[in-house]
Amino acid sequence: MRRLTLIVIALAGIYSGYWFIGASATERAANAQLSELNTAGWTVEFTDLSTAGFPSRFDTSLTDLHLESPDRRTVWDAPFVQALSLSYKPNEVILALPDQQTLIHGGVPLDIASSGLLASLTFAPTPALGLVNLTAETGPLTMSGPNSVIFSATKGIAALRLAGPTENQYDAYLDLDGFTLPSDLRRILDPAGKLPTSFAQITLDSSIVFDHPIDRFSPVFPPRLTQITLNGMTVTWGDLQLRGKGEVTVDISGIPTGRITISAQNWRELIGLAVNTGLLDQGVANTAQNMGAVLAGGSAVLSVPITFQNGLMSLGPIPLGPAPRLF
Repeated sequence: MRRLTLIVIALAGIYSGYWFIGASATERAANAQLSELNTAGWTVEFTDLSTAGFPSRFDTSLTDLHLESPDRRTVWDAPFVQALSLSYKPNEVILALPDQQTLIHGGVPLDIASSGLLASLTFAPTPALGLVNLTAETGPLTMSGPNSVIFSATKGIAALRLAGPTENQYDAYLDLDGFTLPSDLRRILDPAGKLPTSFAQITLDSSIVFDHPIDRFSPVFPPRLTQITLNGMTVTWGDLQLRGKGEVTVDISGIPTGRITISAQNWRELIGLAVNTGLLDQGVANTAQNMGAVLAGGSAVLSVPITFQNGLMSLGPIPLGPAPRLF
């Protein structure tokens, strides 16, 4: 019995030593990551960095975190950030974020209010810690500007998973419930107030390729997007519904080249929305209505390609102007 007791004590001592060594290593890795950001020109400030969770967890917390980009255009403030992992699976992390955060981008202050905002991450067990899987989910989420709500959602989930066969290819998925546009934009799109306040469904299933992997060096050397394959998209707003599929490549300036085919239900109303936002002028809209009637053959569903070529964008044969820059 005494021998068994000594064995238990010895094992407990060994495990305790493992935990404290692992906790120290976790803190060193976090400090090293923040130091690399600082060296790259970021301003990094925080009140405390510590690890708790003995004996089964490594729970690392940063308090009063302040990050500012090298060009001083982006600033993020959060009262805390927590990285939680099991001590025997340190490469699988749950990232917990606060209910209130502040983001300044391009001089515009943004307040982010959320409930249950969590991200589950899995990293490759290598020095670069390449991202294998990320799943983020939230309850009610609102982003507000200085004078109004920019958008809100009742709940959402986003996922990014290392896939293949192309190098640095990731499957990307987004699902938002109760997505609401700013009231000013909603009034422009729908001046008669015929459409619901929020979207019934927004889902996006895609595959994206970068020029190098997403890993621990990405905050300093961000991967550049090179290709997007849209496997499926659904946007439902009242009686209006958009579905999309297609593929584009993205050049070094962020300009896409390729084609996305959009299927629109109740497409005539969508043309009206495009006129309201200034995307189409009325003369072009009349031509689009006539051409759409021919292509749809009297159906309420119309499928047309959006083509991106030579920096320009067109809807079928109708020019829409410059293509958007994706970064």
